[in-house]
Amino acid sequence: MSHRDDLREAADALGGSIVVCGLGAYADRLARAEFRDARYASAAELLAETPPAGERSAVPAAADASPPAAVVVALDPDDLGEDDGASESLRALGGLDAFAVAVVPAAAADGDALSAVRDSVDAVLLAEGDAVEAAIRAFLATVQEPGFVNLDLTDAETVLSAGVAALGTGTADRDAPGDAVASAFDGLPEGVDATDASAVLVDVVVDPETSIAAATDVIAAVRERIGADANVIWGGAVDEAAAAELAVRLVVAGVRHAPPLAAGDPCPRCGAPLSAYEFGARETLSCDACGYSGIAVRRG
Repeated sequence: MSHRDDLREAADALGGSIVVCGLGAYADRLARAEFRDARYASAAELLAETPPAGERSAVPAAADASPPAAVVVALDPDDLGEDDGASESLRALGGLDAFAVAVVPAAAADGDALSAVRDSVDAVLLAEGDAVEAAIRAFLATVQEPGFVNLDLTDAETVLSAGVAALGTGTADRDAPGDAVASAFDGLPEGVDATDASAVLVDVVVDPETSIAAATDVIAAVRERIGADANVIWGGAVDEAAAAELAVRLVVAGVRHAPPLAAGDPCPRCGAPLSAYEFGARETLSCDACGYSGIAVRRG
């Protein structure tokens, strides 16, 4: 068996130990999805088969299920305030003897809602727009696909422990690693400022013809965009199906997040409802009560 076959076998074995769950609207959406490197279970199913932390020996797991090493939970933070059951399920999932990561749409992750999620799980990962399922797939690929330098759940825990994280992906010509990095940073959710990020997980995927040295160019380009003291953990893989393309996946942690406002949201200055105005192709928000204007608009 080749070294790469050994890596694939190890990754496949780990795949069964990561479970994806969905709460609220994501319970129905993800129940119909298939994940190559993880299995899906409803919150009720997972909680029934897995004992809470510290009670594994007292409560036997289901015969056909192994205790998970990680649980990835998709949810909209707004659901927590409207559904007590979702809040209870999130707290219970966070209490399992597993690394619990909540993946949430960044646009819905305002201060209070995000705090409620962070209090229940080990880590929070922001997804662009409503692309929560795509973010989960990218995260799973980052920590599980074998390569010439492997990333794993331990690396993810190290980075995500630095604070709220965001995921971005980007691609470019194989001879332009800096462009791929720029594309990945541009792919971070709107409202995320990664300038002062304290930790970054970087996964580089190249085609068979691209020099592995391109990975070092990617890391150098990433470091130019973050603080000098940020902890950078990276991995790399060769994709036989890639054609003259280089891909970069980023998990940037310890970021600042200020989601853009929408019409009807309270004015940051006086608290009155904001109004939307169009100027040609441009739309902005302003407050009729205090005159505060030029506010970025949150897109639906």
